[in-house]
Amino acid sequence: ILKKKMNKLNVCLLLGIVEGMTIGLGVDLGTSGVRVTVIKENGAIIEESKQAWTPSDGRQAKCWINSLKSTLNQCTNANCADRIAVSGTSGTLLAMIGAEIHREPMMYNDAITEGRAMQIIQDLAPAGHVVRSRSSALAKLLNWQLDRPIKKSERVAHQADYVAAHLCEQKPVSDWHNALKLGFDVNTLDWPPWLFEALDVAGVPHDVLPQVIEPGSVMGHITKNAAKMFNLREGASLVAGTTDSIAAFFACTHDLENLTPGVAVTSLGSTTALKLVSTIRVDDASTGVYSHRLDDKFWLVGGASNAGTRVLRSFDFDDKELHSLSTDKNLLSYADVDSDLYYPLIDKGERFPINDPNLLPRLPKNDNKDRKRLLANLLVSISRVEQLGYKALADLGASTLTSVATAGGGAANEPWRHFRAQQLGVPVVQAQQTDAAYGAAVLALRKL
Repeated sequence: ILKKKMNKLNVCLLLGIVEGMTIGLGVDLGTSGVRVTVIKENGAIIEESKQAWTPSDGRQAKCWINSLKSTLNQCTNANCADRIAVSGTSGTLLAMIGAEIHREPMMYNDAITEGRAMQIIQDLAPAGHVVRSRSSALAKLLNWQLDRPIKKSERVAHQADYVAAHLCEQKPVSDWHNALKLGFDVNTLDWPPWLFEALDVAGVPHDVLPQVIEPGSVMGHITKNAAKMFNLREGASLVAGTTDSIAAFFACTHDLENLTPGVAVTSLGSTTALKLVSTIRVDDASTGVYSHRLDDKFWLVGGASNAGTRVLRSFDFDDKELHSLSTDKNLLSYADVDSDLYYPLIDKGERFPINDPNLLPRLPKNDNKDRKRLLANLLVSISRVEQLGYKALADLGASTLTSVATAGGGAANEPWRHFRAQQLGVPVVQAQQTDAAYGAAVLALRKL
């Protein structure tokens, strides 16, 4: 046992003290499992580990803790970390009494039905505020109260708050990013009067709300018991975390201290998500656009379209065929002249950049005789959605786009990347890192 401990100490000495670097560890609680990434101060990855969970298990808070224990105990270098940050799904909420769960989690995509809770929010929340969504954390809190009155001893916690609290064995503390959907005012950095009025109307005790601090600032330290349980170093700093989507943005941009207005990340996944650094805050609940506060200078403005690369699967494109066709650097030139008239939805309805719940898919003819042309048409149509999205953010008042890093399954398609750069008129690159756990590790080192 002593030899094993000495070996681990020697690894930490080599990684940190000898090189004079601080080690960061990021934890991401995603939709499909937990991931852990350990990095050096210069961004180099030391180690990664992950564990998947089923959709039903992922709804249980005990699964989050047990999976994290297992994942960290698989890591050789987790106990070398000096600073740790946790990211979780945005809008996931649970309630605790002391250290015990009193109300099981409502997940990020759980939406309450229209009723008294939503009426209170519609009456009192500012126009365009993100809490007006039926899946917001505030909607869940008010709905809990109307279903079963909340006790004065209850405290709510987001997914990242709950897990972080286990690591430092203290009551949950939240951050600007997770608390936004609970109603936190990211301008005044406090809970706003309209929120207290909403709680009073519903009969919710004010003490249910957590303390909120800046992401990346120290919220506690790893306790002796937690260090043993989670294979971490006792006394390591635990910093306030963020949401999984913002952590992914941090991974793509990496250098958080030198962000400039107009820097953006497009995630080309099953849907198309845009995030843009802006000096101006913009919010539009009708189209799902809202802003997170990054620091005293910048906002992170985001919007997400229902259109994305999943449309390729509906035309039976598999990875092998996509790779084969994409070796042609002139792939996009095969698209129809009017291909930008297509709108690549799978189902009816869109929120951003077009707010139309009845918008129907407009897709090219499924011509199996000319698969290259079909693929080109679909890629051009997704590019058009991206272009319209950044235009919509600019029209709302966000900073002018200057560059785009790309994440998601479509990031590696070189012909498509060149075409998108031409359409957007700015440099478009493939992000070197995209994993939210890596972004959480970057956040952990941010305040050095």
